[in-house]
Amino acid sequence: GATQYEILAKSGIPEDEIPAFQESLHWLNYFPPLAQRDIELMGCGVDWRRSFITTDVNPYYDSFVRWQFWKLKEHGKVIKDKRHAVFSPLDGQPCADHDRATGEGVGPQEYTLIKMTVLEFPGKL
Repeated sequence: GATQYEILAKSGIPEDEIPAFQESLHWLNYFPPLAQRDIELMGCGVDWRRSFITTDVNPYYDSFVRWQFWKLKEHGKVIKDKRHAVFSPLDGQPCADHDRATGEGVGPQEYTLIKMTVLEFPGKL
């Protein structure tokens, strides 16, 4: 796969500006104006007066979202559970369906494992 640097370069970001993306705040400042420009070019009508950042950079909104999740968890609407996932040996981590260049729609394979105790016999078999 391509590195983050290569992806940013292919996206048309000037190479001298790519190192600034090491800081997470740069992402938050760089892309929203571009997204707004593109949405307007598509002819969408959006009320931009109520736009805001939805990360901990905006502590008021972040605390509101955290409060919502805690309330949902208290009522049993949010749970933490295990789920099967496809593992990528190339990346060394689970990967979602849209993360794969090929093999979309492929789910985990099911195997049957039989564990047996091996008895030792005197002599050779």
